[in-house]
Amino acid sequence: MTTFLTSLVIGFLALDTTIAFQVLISQPIFACPILGWLFGNPQLGFEIGVIMQLLWLHVIPAGAAIFPEGNVASMVTCAIALNFADSLFPNTIFALAVIFGIIVSYLGAWMTVWDRKLNGVILNYVSKAAEKVHTRKMASLELVSMIFYYILMSGFAFVSLLTADVVISRLRVNFTVPLETKFSIIKPTLLGIGLMLTGFLAYRAIKKSGN
Repeated sequence: MTTFLTSLVIGFLALDTTIAFQVLISQPIFACPILGWLFGNPQLGFEIGVIMQLLWLHVIPAGAAIFPEGNVASMVTCAIALNFADSLFPNTIFALAVIFGIIVSYLGAWMTVWDRKLNGVILNYVSKAAEKVHTRKMASLELVSMIFYYILMSGFAFVSLLTADVVISRLRVNFTVPLETKFSIIKPTLLGIGLMLTGFLAYRAIKKSGN
């Protein structure tokens, strides 16, 4: 699948994070297997989805807090790994994909801030339309907000994937078997960290309920 089409899919799935649907398809455990299926490699998509879900499970996109955009970051990480799935150095590729994902998560946080500012402006117009009971105008403004977010996240994913493709393609000449062997622990390590974070969340929840 091309970078452009992948970006459009990521943008669509990202809508579910806060602005539309709310059926959890933006969560890595669902979004990554969907990408894997589109790339013809659902097994790798599911594998990465599980790892990313555990790592980002503690991030809850609620309220006005600035939070790392873990869902989009996970999808970008997965798409990079899927795009280079035929590489002889999958572990090295995945390690680089995770680094790109972390960068994307924090850049995405600021993207969300810009989107919130625009939504604040749109909300003022929606409030005025509500006072005059202009339901069609209200619906149009809501649609504008969704379209803007879709374009923003699709464009962000496109630039991220394009950058990753260029960087990794240039770095591939430096990949070696010993380096690949060292990175063989990347997935088990991240899975272990994810399980520890999940266990901590469960412990905190149990402790809080006990009080």
